[in-house]
Amino acid sequence: MMMAVDPQAVEFFSKQMEDPENAMCCDCGTEEATWVSVSHGIYLSIGAAGLHRSLGVKVSFVQSTTMDSWKPKHLRMMELGGNRRFNEFLKEQGIPQDMPVREKYNTRAAEWYRENLRAEAEGLEPLAQLPLGTGHLPCETSPSSMQHVLDQVFAESPRRGSMTAGGVSQGQVCRKASGEISAKPAAKSTSKSICEKLSSCFGMNKHSVMEDEEEEDSKDSLGLTESRGNLPTLLVSSECPTAKRLQKLSSGTMQGFGSSDSPL
Repeated sequence: MMMAVDPQAVEFFSKQMEDPENAMCCDCGTEEATWVSVSHGIYLSIGAAGLHRSLGVKVSFVQSTTMDSWKPKHLRMMELGGNRRFNEFLKEQGIPQDMPVREKYNTRAAEWYRENLRAEAEGLEPLAQLPLGTGHLPCETSPSSMQHVLDQVFAESPRRGSMTAGGVSQGQVCRKASGEISAKPAAKSTSKSICEKLSSCFGMNKHSVMEDEEEEDSKDSLGLTESRGNLPTLLVSSECPTAKRLQKLSSGTMQGFGSSDSPL
């Protein structure tokens, strides 16, 4: 059951939004930054928050400023953090703002920053400074097999300035506005592309996946399935057969969907 935001959190975030940088998504630069990565103390749009969820809660613990309950420690991390501080630190480490999300938050600089922020919030000694010229390098820890799959699936994740608040490519929005494309074909194309990547990662038969997709398309044309409407690409619910296989392989544990799942 979802808990309401307490009055203290409401007052806290209203003050934080007085900083223009916190009112914008730290990753894509759009407004409506009502989500956060507690791990980094930064504010995000719903589209960027979805990408952060794919990183896993140990890298980026995501919360809503309007729908979640908040622990004092997490509010303290947001107070010490903020978009301005995080962006200035990455700039010092030679990391560009438009670096792809999954690459940016798996750098040594981002890892050091979130661990240092947590130490500060807990009243501990700050971490030793990063050696010069190493912040842009990948984290030393080896990624899990699932993270490797997600890295491939999100390899073409949007960069800063190329994504709307809802997580849709700006180029796609422009083409749709000019009448060059419609939302539904784009959604199907994206769904097939992701299915192909997942199939390749798991050694599945691409043809069987695409045949299942074509069967769903035929049902759509006959009116046998419910219309999904013109939803943004990343918000379209897909009956992807590969997703069903992933569900069978998963543990069934949903992590990162509430303060009780916080690794912090």
